[in-house]
Amino acid sequence: MKQRRWHRRVFTGCANCRRRHVKCDEQTPVCANCTRLGQHCSFDLKFVFSKPPKPKAPQRRCRPAGERPDGDTIQSVLDYAIESYVDTTTDLTLDLHALEDQTQPEYQESHNSFGLERSQPTSSQLATISMPTLPELVQTSVASPLNSNQSRYYQHFLFTVSTYLIIWDTPSNSNPYRMLPSLVSSSGLLQNTMEALGAMHLSSLPQTQDRQVHRNEAINIYTNVVTNLREALSSQRAQPDLELLATCLLLCMFENMSATDASWKVHLLGAGQTLQRMYSPRTGLPYGCGSGGQAAEDMPSLRRFLVSLMSYLDIAASCATGEDPIIPGDYWETLGGGWEYNLGVPTFATVRRPVDRAMAQIRSSWSRIMSIQTDISKFAKAQRSGLEKRQREMIQGDLTYRIRNWHDSAPGVFLQLEYLDNIPSDATDEETEALTAAACVYCYALGCAVYLDRVANRRVGSAAFDMEIKATVDRMMTLIVNFSSGVNQLAMLWPLLTAGIATVDTHQQDLCRSWLGNMTGFGFKHVFRVLDTLEYAWRHMKRYGEVNYEVFDALISSNLVP
Repeated sequence: MKQRRWHRRVFTGCANCRRRHVKCDEQTPVCANCTRLGQHCSFDLKFVFSKPPKPKAPQRRCRPAGERPDGDTIQSVLDYAIESYVDTTTDLTLDLHALEDQTQPEYQESHNSFGLERSQPTSSQLATISMPTLPELVQTSVASPLNSNQSRYYQHFLFTVSTYLIIWDTPSNSNPYRMLPSLVSSSGLLQNTMEALGAMHLSSLPQTQDRQVHRNEAINIYTNVVTNLREALSSQRAQPDLELLATCLLLCMFENMSATDASWKVHLLGAGQTLQRMYSPRTGLPYGCGSGGQAAEDMPSLRRFLVSLMSYLDIAASCATGEDPIIPGDYWETLGGGWEYNLGVPTFATVRRPVDRAMAQIRSSWSRIMSIQTDISKFAKAQRSGLEKRQREMIQGDLTYRIRNWHDSAPGVFLQLEYLDNIPSDATDEETEALTAAACVYCYALGCAVYLDRVANRRVGSAAFDMEIKATVDRMMTLIVNFSSGVNQLAMLWPLLTAGIATVDTHQQDLCRSWLGNMTGFGFKHVFRVLDTLEYAWRHMKRYGEVNYEVFDALISSNLVP
């Protein structure tokens, strides 16, 4: 018998392929194997916490050698692949997406996945990114002594990655990411996750030397975090607290900034279930006692920030997949007390400024936009399940009315944008900040109309069929190009993706290429994937005059674009 060639064992794929131990192509929403067999394809992964510990521990059952685990969850697969530390019948499970192959070649930024040339940012372009004054870091003891590389990655996260993630990072608004060390406990999960993010981001910067070395370090740290997180949850050492919530959210960001699939979903699901448990009626140990972290009620500022971050990623995922958010409702308002992620973080502000009132109005308007985005995504889900024409027109009409009502009731700062194509040369720093933030939110509001049209008609290139959509896209492109620069460009990704999908204007397509090409210097892979997605759509529109929407919908659903 011919000996099977050695290969690295992986545990990716849908539940059916994992159960059958066959290779899954991981196409969403339905993989090729499930399509051929007519089976329901599910990539859903569970992240379930334990019930309060019982007085008497259950007896551990020794599994005979070679016996395979029961069930379809990745927990069972991990228990079978890794030496299990707990009884497989425990009700505490953590389904973690398998780690990407550590031997895969480094991602090449010079070409996208469709073989099209991509411009590279120069060192001078990277130098134009203005770095804000850094506030003093929260002094806290780290979980364990850091070696030179770990310290470098840790500092890179705190001083560089944090600036890119928060986007609006001004001297008067301390960056909440730099406050995360105050949550670090003896488990080291959060600290190591920050190191992994720092290492991966460092490996993605074009000017970095030994990039593959840093990438391998990032993957090794990430692997250890995932393994330790699983063991901590399995042994009931980890409880739903702020450290666990922050760890899951950063793991989601790690996958999004480094992977080429939808592996970020499992960590976002874990973060959502952690947050829900934090606000559930308490049973058993008080929160924070299990992992050594501080209780949520003791750190309201960081709690509000993490709730807003969760909703920021949750709504972005909902728009990408056309599914319901993990947590229903406007929970960034009900649980977090208002928007606290970017656009100025009021809880962390050290001084009061005249522009604060305008920024508060902008944040409130942003909150309403997020609610509209959520309902459009729910409409997309209903569309896939099959709606009658009358139902579709009724829902679309209601959503259109809500978008129009948003514009009619928008604060005065948005009205100023109607008469501006650029930021005035004589604008003060505070006026520039307010106009930049308002232009960003206004682009999201305009993008909602374009997104709704795409969902309702299930088509790409809508600007060619609807003059109102064309005018909306034209205005979005003007605001995106002229009202954002440096780090603030990262806030415009979703509007640019939405406008790029709708446009058929070759000049606007070239603007998108140039704008995204210059953004590759930020070191985030989801930026590359936005350009790849647009190139795919434009190429098919040029060659065939249309795009298979089912295929395109599956392509876009794997990239998290907040």
